[in-house]
Amino acid sequence: MDSTALTAAALDRLRNVRLYAETYGCTYNAGDTEKIIEIAKAQGCTVVDTAEDADAVLINTCIVVDKTEKHMYERMSLFAGKILIVTGCLPGISIERVLAACPDAGIIDPDLIHSCYREVGTVSSGDHAVLQIARGCNGHCTYCITRLARGKLVSFSEEDIVAQAERFVEAGVAEIQLTAQDVSSWGMDMTSGRRLPDLLRSLCNIPGDFHIRVGMANPDTLLLILDDFLDALTDPKIFLFLHVPVQSGSDAILKTMGRRYTSAAYEEICRRARERFPDIRISTDYIAGFSGETDADGKASVDQILSTKPGKVNITRFSVRPGTPAAKMKKLPEPIKKERSRALTNAANQVYDANNEAWIGRTVEAVVTEVVRAGSVTARDRTYQNIVVMQEIPIGTKIRVEITGHRRHYLLGRLASE
Repeated sequence: MDSTALTAAALDRLRNVRLYAETYGCTYNAGDTEKIIEIAKAQGCTVVDTAEDADAVLINTCIVVDKTEKHMYERMSLFAGKILIVTGCLPGISIERVLAACPDAGIIDPDLIHSCYREVGTVSSGDHAVLQIARGCNGHCTYCITRLARGKLVSFSEEDIVAQAERFVEAGVAEIQLTAQDVSSWGMDMTSGRRLPDLLRSLCNIPGDFHIRVGMANPDTLLLILDDFLDALTDPKIFLFLHVPVQSGSDAILKTMGRRYTSAAYEEICRRARERFPDIRISTDYIAGFSGETDADGKASVDQILSTKPGKVNITRFSVRPGTPAAKMKKLPEPIKKERSRALTNAANQVYDANNEAWIGRTVEAVVTEVVRAGSVTARDRTYQNIVVMQEIPIGTKIRVEITGHRRHYLLGRLASE
């Protein structure tokens, strides 16, 4: 099927209608949805908050695990009688199945969204903005279906990225979230020699009062630029937050996963980052119960959490995805995967509590980034700590906060007296 023609036809249906959008999965998908909405608005659409009020429904799909993929089909089935537009990773691997389930669905190839959006170029106003810097990945992870859907690395041009960031800042955005399937690989497919630290410096040169959160960086590509990257983090516009997914503390499992680094390499990143910035907040990911994982392998991951003390741990039970090399590997029973996941969660919770206790009594500079509920706000300090302050304060306000307690997944604070 001609994806360009399908995409053009789908976008053409988004004219002068009321549009409702649902986005699943990663921050990158959220960025794609924002771009499609801007295209639709340029074509006379209005965005509504519920499907009941909409003429057209956009579903931006995720397929990272089997349960999520099944949920995508459940959501699509609910919108018979409306204009249904589907994008995201699902069409990239199962377009025939999507059209079999929903013959009237319009399909937008996610690889074409960026080029279509360039003709519009507007940005939505809001507190946060997603800034995509590349799509695809040059990794060879045996379990990953996303790389089959998204393809090889394609870095977006520095000119496009900076121009979009400038529009975000002009619109009053307080936080720009850089995203890609692997942020630290930006530029590695280009001949210019420019790499992520160069891009960060260009973004920080944009006048305005905003902060940048750098998205997920794989250990193997981050190591290639680590010193220069850490130099770039000295700019106060960049949060001292590092998302580096290790996936396992066992070298044997990392090899089976097709990850191109060792557990020691990940630990080196943590060590070197903390040598430069002792308070830097490190987030990581683990897959529980990967094929072939022994008790010793599982324990290695638990021990690694306890020794590296990450500020956030994302844990996923291994889910077989069709078409990947891991689909042919022997699977562990679900009870074992559940047990391994619970052990990782318990270790992470232990680390969270210890990390948070160490912050109580400290006073930090922070910026208000969102309203949680009436009467409270969330502020972020330089390390991207989640600090809830029980007070109404405008978004973007810089404050000094005394940390008074925690609720494991966030800190509690109050405005510090001068």
